[in-house]
Amino acid sequence: MQFSKQFKQRVVMSAIGIIGLAISIYFSFSPYFKFLFILLNGAVIGLALVEYYHLARNKGFQPSAPFGIGFSVLYLIVLSASLHHPSFSGVPALFLLFSLLVLFLLFFKHQALALGNLAITLFGIGYLTIPLSCALRINYFYPPNSIDDGRLWLAYALITTKMTDIGAYFCGKILGRYKLAPTISPKKTIEGSLGGLGASLIFSVVFALFTSHVAVFKMTFFQSIWIGLSISVLAQIGDLAESLLKRDAGVKDSSHLPGLGGVLDIVDSLVFTLPFVYLLLHMGVIGY
Repeated sequence: MQFSKQFKQRVVMSAIGIIGLAISIYFSFSPYFKFLFILLNGAVIGLALVEYYHLARNKGFQPSAPFGIGFSVLYLIVLSASLHHPSFSGVPALFLLFSLLVLFLLFFKHQALALGNLAITLFGIGYLTIPLSCALRINYFYPPNSIDDGRLWLAYALITTKMTDIGAYFCGKILGRYKLAPTISPKKTIEGSLGGLGASLIFSVVFALFTSHVAVFKMTFFQSIWIGLSISVLAQIGDLAESLLKRDAGVKDSSHLPGLGGVLDIVDSLVFTLPFVYLLLHMGVIGY
């Protein structure tokens, strides 16, 4: 198999991203780096929203991008404060309601296509901001003085999700023959999908085995199987969901990062997997 220039760019950009991500997660509890970690999450979500709202403009809509992006950054700051101060746990929900009020007030002056523009602006927040903010919820799930560490769970969720992308890419390139969803994403194949499932499963099991002696990461062998497979399925649904939006907007890539497409193309598979892992932690299925 001959590697193309785009593939080499993908490898280089992915390596840079992985190193940067590992460093940011490792130092996310440092008093001097914590706020930067939150802003980094806000930057990723903000860039993804820019690309999402660009898709909407291709369809003739005019969503309020400044509101959606500005609200998202503020929401992450409010959410982070509530995670470190349990007495403020209800503040993020109140902030959502307040922001909904402000958005309606903004559109009182711009009544043309108000229904569609309001819906698209809010959907961007529901589709990207709230699900992706679960990265913070997972990372800071445990209190600072706890023996448990949310950073390992965040790393697990991110890498297991991305192993699906890697496995699907290679198996699709080498073995791909039968189309998975030709009307939504013609390049995706059933073989690639199975490869993604296999890669996610293998990593999940290996990760659980290697960390079985670590008190801060509690996952049984059986859990590593069904959670790994579940993450892979959700990751692929997230990928197809974004492909659906791009196809409707007539756009191939959400942006033009070398070898990667766009930020939205990178985070699409995390939209369902991060909330899934957070809910497992919150319900006590894992981590206890």
